[in-house]
Formats: sequence, structure tokens, C-alpha cells
Amino acid sequence: MSWLLLDAGNTALKWELTCPAGAQWRETDTPEAAAAHANRRGSIAMDDPQLAAKLLAELERAGTPTDAATTAIVGCAVASEERVDTIDAAIRAASSQKVQWLGAAAQFDHDGITLRNSYRNPLQLGPDRWHALIGARARFPQGVLAVINAGTATTVDGLNEDGHFVGGVIAPGIDLMRTSLAQGTARLPLAAGEYVAHPDNSDDAICTGILDAQIGLIERRVRRIREQAGGLVHVVLSGGRGPDLFALLRAQAGFGTMIAHEPDLVLRGLWHRARALASDAVTNRVL
Repeated sequence: MSWLLLDAGNTALKWELTCPAGAQWRETDTPEAAAAHANRRGSIAMDDPQLAAKLLAELERAGTPTDAATTAIVGCAVASEERVDTIDAAIRAASSQKVQWLGAAAQFDHDGITLRNSYRNPLQLGPDRWHALIGARARFPQGVLAVINAGTATTVDGLNEDGHFVGGVIAPGIDLMRTSLAQGTARLPLAAGEYVAHPDNSDDAICTGILDAQIGLIERRVRRIREQAGGLVHVVLSGGRGPDLFALLRAQAGFGTMIAHEPDLVLRGLWHRARALASDAVTNRVL
């Protein structure tokens, strides 16, 4: 059996063809294994006019099974309905299966992972944020976590030691800040500068200001999470802009916390969610 996992974000569609049999996500994560399975995962720009065709081509190269009995297709989406419909159509063309799009839930209990969603309306929580929390707790089973998705938007979510999601914030992401400055002002460019300590030109000033704003948001939220939960907070970064923030935070003197970069938290969370659904289906058949 194989599973196709889909993470339909605002900027990119990330996908992975994986096996549910193992007890852990990507048990063999060596460079050799990554090279051998490189064609079994991919990322396509969500605004690509050839999105459907490129997804079909990538799935064909990956050898996606077309037998409904051997493949489950599970995803989460924050993209527009139009883009999700495009993905659905491509999947129907490649397989007899339909995508099972998953949202947030009030709780999650499976594979030794226990999460409780404290959102006022648990279903309102973004599915990408919920599955990233599942993936982060799977990767780091203990401790207080600040889970950051740095994509089109930057989100910072807190997770207590006991698995209670304590809430989080949503802010414009790095690229959204950059384009909004260019579009909303008369004389500022679409900056292509660098992060420097003391900018002496507009491009560097914009780049540095945006990244400092992102880092400041993270630092403030980590402090709030630490005050609420007590003890050390482990910062876990994901998303397309995760590497940029990871490099800056790691170099930040006196930040005083552990930092990790985990690029595929949403897909990891979807894998565990799919395992829970499969287990429930077996239990229901037995009953």
C-alpha cells in the first residue's frame, strides 16, 4: 500500500508518495535514501498555469498506483477553491481515488501523539497549522514547542508539554511584506537586498526591516509561550521561508532556546493523521 500526501498552500503544492507500514515517518533519512526517493516527492508553484499538467507528470514519474485498493490520497488545503478544484481534477485523471481533504479537529490521539485544540472554534484553525502541530509533536515528543510556519503568512503556535495547543498568531510572511511595500508605496522598490546590521540603501533597508520584524514577532511569541507554560521553549521552523529565519535565529546572541528546522511538518502531520484514519477504519470493520 502507498499513500499520496498533499499540502496545498497559498504559494506551493507539496506532495509526497509514502508508505504507511513503517512505525516512523521516513525511517531512512540518509542522503542515499533521499536520492533514491527524490522522485517520490515534489513541489509545484500554486500559481503555475500548468499546475494540473505538472502534477500529473510528476505523479506519473513517481509511479503513483491507480488501483483504488492500494492507494489513499490525503491532503490539507489553505489554497483557493479554484486551485483545490484544479488539484482534484488532476488526481481524478491519474487515479480512481478522490482526495480526502482534512481540516483541523478538536483533538488528536494516535501513534503516541496527544494534542488538544484550544481554539474557540477548533474547526476554524487552519489545517496546515493543525497538521504542522501534529508533525512537530511527532518529531519532538516532549517539551514546550513554538511551531512556526514561514510561508505566505508567518504563523507562530504554542504547544504545551501536555499537548494542549495554547493558541497562536498569524502575520504577513516575508514575501507578502516585501510585495505590499512595493505595491502600497510610491517610491519603494520590490526589494532584492540583503540582511545587514546597518543598512545604507533602500533595498537592504527593506530586507533587513522585514526580517527583523519576523524575528521580533517570533521572539515576542516565544516569550509569551514561555511565560504561559514555564520552562524552555523549543522553536520548530517550517515552511518555504523557514531556512531564512532559522539562520537568523540560530545566529541571534542570547535568544536562549533550542531551534530546529523541519521542512515538511505538514506532510509529516498528514502521515500520522492518515495512519489514525486507517486504524479507525480497521477498528470499525472489526466492530
